[in-house]
Order: sequence, then structure tokens, then C-alpha cells
Amino acid sequence: MDALETLRQEHEVVLRVARAAQRILDAAEADGELDVARTAELLDFLRYFTNACHTPKEEDLLFTALHRHGLAWDEPPLRELVGQHAELRAALDSASDRLLLATEDVPGSLEPLIHDLRGAVDLLCVHVSLEEDVLFPVAADLLHRRDLESLVAEFADIACDERQEGVHDYYAGVARDLAGAGV
Repeated sequence: MDALETLRQEHEVVLRVARAAQRILDAAEADGELDVARTAELLDFLRYFTNACHTPKEEDLLFTALHRHGLAWDEPPLRELVGQHAELRAALDSASDRLLLATEDVPGSLEPLIHDLRGAVDLLCVHVSLEEDVLFPVAADLLHRRDLESLVAEFADIACDERQEGVHDYYAGVARDLAGAGV
């Protein structure tokens, strides 16, 4: 499997969780109540799987390799993608703060939480599309076979650390649970 396929597979997992998030949010809006446990799992997955497991493969490795081959950090598509990563982190941090308020039944806390989460999920879907439809074809054209092989090895180092720490298996389970919940 090549490096881009690894990222595509991770994107599919993230998009399954995004669809679960949409179901959770739709139910919360319809009922006026939030499934706090599912929402906490969702936020945990989105904050930690995407930020700790997935994003480093992109920003630290793939984007850097593309930069070495001529893509500028301050021009599209890298500028947008790095900016979206930062915007997603901020939206998820805000949603986490708002989840604490919703958990304590603070009046008026549900609507801003749903807003933040919807914004994060929508951004995540746009972001994955930009990577898959724009960045990956550019990467396939710019990167040499040895670059892609090097990325596979570097991804494997990250994956090995994740597996040793149980992070990958834990979040794979969370993603399966969320996707299969039928919320």
C-alpha cells in the first residue's frame, strides 16, 4: 500500500465518524437533548485520532515532502489545508469546552455546541475532499517513487508507535462503535 492509500483509508474512517456525528447532531436538534456519552466519544475521536494519528502524517510528512518538491506553504493548496487543520482544532476545542457546559445542563449550551460540532464536521468533509480531489493528484504527479516509499516507511514508524501504545486499535474501535450506533 502506498502513502496516499494509507491516508485515503484513514479519511474513510474519519468520514464514517463524521456521518455518525451528523446523526448525533440531528437527533440532538430534533429531541432538544444530547447523547453526552456519544458526543464525548465523537469529540475524543475527532480531537485525538485526527490530530495525533492522522494530521502528523499529512502536515509533518506529506506536506513537507510536497514543499520540498516546489509547493509553497503560503499558496494553495498547502495554505488552505494547514489553515483548515488549525481551524478544525479550534472548533473541536471550542466544542469540547461547550460539551462541559452542556453536561452540566447550563441553559443555552446545547445550540452553540451543536453549531461548533456541525462546523467542525462540515469543515472536515470539505478538507478531506480538498486533499483527495486536489492534493493527492498533485502529490502523485510531483513525488517520485522513492519519495512515496520514504513516506510509507515514515507512516509505518508513526503507526508502529500508535499500535504499541494501543492508540490505533482504541480509535478504530471508537470509530466502529460510532458508525454502527445508528443514532
